[in-house]
Amino acid sequence: MKISEHVLSSLGFDILLNNVSNSALSEPGREGVLKLSPFLKAEDLARELKCITEMKELLQFDDPFVLAGFNFIENYLKRAEVPGSFIDAKGILEINVVLKISSDVKDYISSRRDKYPVLNSTASNISVIKDVEKEIEHAIGPDAVVLDRASRELAVIRQHTSRLESRSRSLLERILKTAVSKGWAQEDTLAVKQGSLVIPVKESFKGRVKGIVVDQSASGQTVFVAPFEVLEIENQIRRLKADEKSEIEKILTAITDRIREHSYKILQNFHVLVFFDTIYARARFSAEFNCMPAETGGEIRLKNGYHPLLLLKQKRENIVPLSIELGGEIKTIVITGPNAGGKTVALKTIGILALMHAFGMHVPADSGSEIPLFSKIFIDIGDEQSIEQGLSSFSSHIETIKSIVNECDNSTLILLDEIGSATDPAEGAALAEVLLRYFTKKGAITIATTHMGSLKVFASQEPGVENGSMAFNRDTLMPTYLFRTGIPGSSYAFEISERLGLKKELIEEARAITGDDRGSLDRLILTMEEKYQKASEILQEAEIKESKLSGLVKLYDDRLTRLKQEGEKEKEKIIENAEALLNEANAAVEKIVKEIREQKASKESIKRAKSKITEIKSRVKELSPKQKPQNGKARPGDYVKWKGHKGRGKVESEPDKSGRVLVQWGDLRLKVPVSELSILEENRAEQRHSAVAVSYSVEQASSDELDLRGMTAFEAEQELDKFLGRAAISGINHVRIIHGKGTGVLRKTVNNVLKNHKFVKRSRLGNYREGDTGVTIAELK
Repeated sequence: MKISEHVLSSLGFDILLNNVSNSALSEPGREGVLKLSPFLKAEDLARELKCITEMKELLQFDDPFVLAGFNFIENYLKRAEVPGSFIDAKGILEINVVLKISSDVKDYISSRRDKYPVLNSTASNISVIKDVEKEIEHAIGPDAVVLDRASRELAVIRQHTSRLESRSRSLLERILKTAVSKGWAQEDTLAVKQGSLVIPVKESFKGRVKGIVVDQSASGQTVFVAPFEVLEIENQIRRLKADEKSEIEKILTAITDRIREHSYKILQNFHVLVFFDTIYARARFSAEFNCMPAETGGEIRLKNGYHPLLLLKQKRENIVPLSIELGGEIKTIVITGPNAGGKTVALKTIGILALMHAFGMHVPADSGSEIPLFSKIFIDIGDEQSIEQGLSSFSSHIETIKSIVNECDNSTLILLDEIGSATDPAEGAALAEVLLRYFTKKGAITIATTHMGSLKVFASQEPGVENGSMAFNRDTLMPTYLFRTGIPGSSYAFEISERLGLKKELIEEARAITGDDRGSLDRLILTMEEKYQKASEILQEAEIKESKLSGLVKLYDDRLTRLKQEGEKEKEKIIENAEALLNEANAAVEKIVKEIREQKASKESIKRAKSKITEIKSRVKELSPKQKPQNGKARPGDYVKWKGHKGRGKVESEPDKSGRVLVQWGDLRLKVPVSELSILEENRAEQRHSAVAVSYSVEQASSDELDLRGMTAFEAEQELDKFLGRAAISGINHVRIIHGKGTGVLRKTVNNVLKNHKFVKRSRLGNYREGDTGVTIAELK
């Protein structure tokens, strides 16, 4: 893929990479991000994007990742290539950090291989070298000091050295004490000179302490004496120190030999960790700015795409996203409109998102966006003078255009800002038409911005070329930054000049100079803009109504299902009660008959029997609904019971041809077959007390925020479902769900509900300004 440094810097991609690299955990990882290169094959790119997707899911929904900071180790491994050489203790520790992190990463990923199959295939390249890890940890401490336990010889040398140092110090302190008591010593503490402890003696008494003068103070009043009595001990210590150094080098050489045996595997582990760190950094950026992987196709199809550098400076809700389709039959789009209207930003947004995709990054756009894998990207932007080469702006543009003409093909993206400018307008426009026609025939995808009116006509007539514009509020004369395909934009030069107070007669004179043709074109554009705006408003209203209707339909379906379920349960309960009462009645009758037989039908037993039967009848009457058989003449005003449902309804119409009547059932009005209705008794006041009324209301959301903290997973799921329905009906676009960090149970519950909910378009965890991982932000359809 051919992308020059000029293209990268013009689009701000170097700034973006630098920002992404700051999320890496190690210096090699940061450097790896800065050295990313574009992909040549779509299948390789797809795998890279899948790695980022899996890492993003891991960071958002799994246990903390075990990747940690590590340093470069290539130079240490290169030093180890020479037999007999050794790596210093610090370098060996750096290598051991790579070994340990590699082992931890492989264990973490392999234990989740089903969740992250692509990451696992990369982690499988890691070699676990536990025996070398253990050897290093046994011999070298965390402060890069070789430990006594590294070898028996080292331990013995250090023990002997320690005893001699103790003996030497005791002897020096005894000599110093004597010198102090006799007034020979300048101070009562030992001094260190040339790495050894010495006695500070007054110059006038230097002969009293027998030894070698090793140094003298700046004033000459003090000499520092190494007594003869300790010199031999110090010599022994120096010999032991040399032996210690030799033994340490021997230990480090042995460890280096072991590292050399596995040098290739260790280096491979290092490169795998660097790769994981670059994936980690890109996944962090994707999560923070709600990015998605774009599909690699033959067309540009951006759905709500954002310029990443704008996202770094502003809140997402303050930026107008770009949606555009280009690359099928239409290869070239000419974007027109007023200055500061967003034309150049739109052009740069397309360019930098194409670069992000090519370099293996998620893009800040909706799922389903498509970007080709371009083999070349060219850009000609701004007023670029080449002072070094002595070129004017126009000459500089032509130098750039010349290379584009020579190299473009059907896998090229061309970005041209203010094409045809910096020269005579008529000649510049003619040259622009020729170039755009050439690029279109070559099959290159081209985006060009311009103020030239003739190019608007060219774009409307030339096959493969289309007009585009940035919407402008005609009333306020302020840009809206909304991109529109198929509609050319007006410069609004006269309107803006008038708004800013330029004399009206000057503006009218300028209008006259432009002529009727120019005025007709501008009037046509304004008329198209007005119609487009009205159509957009109507579409928006229709979408809101559709959303509300969908919510009402869902609520109605849910309520109807619930009513049917409650009716079935009530029917089962009545049957169970009736069966129980029937069994009780049979048992009571048998008992009464038995008593009558045993007591030979005495008056008292007959009286008791009648009383018992009366009691059972009363209970049966209480169990049965207060209703009379349906006679097929249900009329408006009758209160009725619907077979299989609780409560009552009121008939509001005569039966239609199909034998159905309209019934007011609480807040619902339903068409119900007459055959399924039973007319209730006329005592309506009593019915109002005994019947269960069915109430149905559409509840709107009072807030765009829901706090689930302290709830069980089941409670949270129920509350969230109701909340999303209310929010959708209320026309709320974004909601904030607070679940806290805690154990992560509520977070996973919320994610599961949002992932499959019909009202939810997408969701993400909050960034650090929104509540971090304790909050989920959802965008509703």
